[in-house]
Amino acid sequence: MSKLTYLQANPRRLYRVLILVLVTMLLAYLMINTGLAWLYVRTLTHPVCGDPEPLVGFVQPPQEHWIPTSDKLNLRVFYYPPQNGAVIMAFGGIGGALGNTLPPVGFLLEKGYGVLQVDTRACARPRASVTLGANEVRDADAAVDFLALQPDVKHIGAMGFSMGGVTAIRSAARNLQIEAIVAEGGFYNLAGDILVDDAANPFYRQVFLSTITGLYWLVTGVNPWQVSPIDDLPKISPRPVYLIYGEYEAERGHAQAQYAAARQPKQFWLVPGGAHGSNHVVASEQYQSSILEFFDRELLK
Repeated sequence: MSKLTYLQANPRRLYRVLILVLVTMLLAYLMINTGLAWLYVRTLTHPVCGDPEPLVGFVQPPQEHWIPTSDKLNLRVFYYPPQNGAVIMAFGGIGGALGNTLPPVGFLLEKGYGVLQVDTRACARPRASVTLGANEVRDADAAVDFLALQPDVKHIGAMGFSMGGVTAIRSAARNLQIEAIVAEGGFYNLAGDILVDDAANPFYRQVFLSTITGLYWLVTGVNPWQVSPIDDLPKISPRPVYLIYGEYEAERGHAQAQYAAARQPKQFWLVPGGAHGSNHVVASEQYQSSILEFFDRELLK
């Protein structure tokens, strides 16, 4: 008697075999799903630590400092002292803002602004998880404390790209010493951004995204629902905020909703043809002139 014939003659055993197969397949799926999600979160929160070169060709080379954060890290910054009394703190994506990275700051240096470029937590001493704008608020506080001790610093602004835009918003909502901010291309809520509220997403993708959200919480200890710039924006007023989004990133970032959440004074620019990381390229002159006009008006009164 063959095994198949035997199983057909014993339906209970057949059911057990089928259940075993289904359970095995489910466990394999969950293991693969969790493994891929873990690799994604690990890459996101522990990016490669590079060694960027300082910007050259401007007023003077930057000063390199290591500044202490409230959670006992030492974080590298490049500091270009101001000529006009105003310093712009620059916050970047997961790789930090040092050197020739986003947000671009060369045009600010050319006009006499000081700049403090802040590195990623992945390169701190000791190295720490990147939290996508959550614990990076501590880095901004450390940067403000550093600038408060520098001569000739009368005004402090902030400019951030992507995760750095989130950091700028959340920091300004908590620190009154930040007088004006430019935030470009940031998400509206971290958990909402990961989960992508889209009914068209197939079930397996929703499971994968939910796993990423949970693993982020596990790895960083931060509740992703609480990393919510759209809830922090109203707290910045009466200090001014300038939101910049490219045409092709605005929907994902809930750009219009974030602008509506902010209170006056506020400014918004939807860059035609712009995408994440390309706004300063597709509209270079207006990008630079609008940011300069904003900071001139708000910091050099």
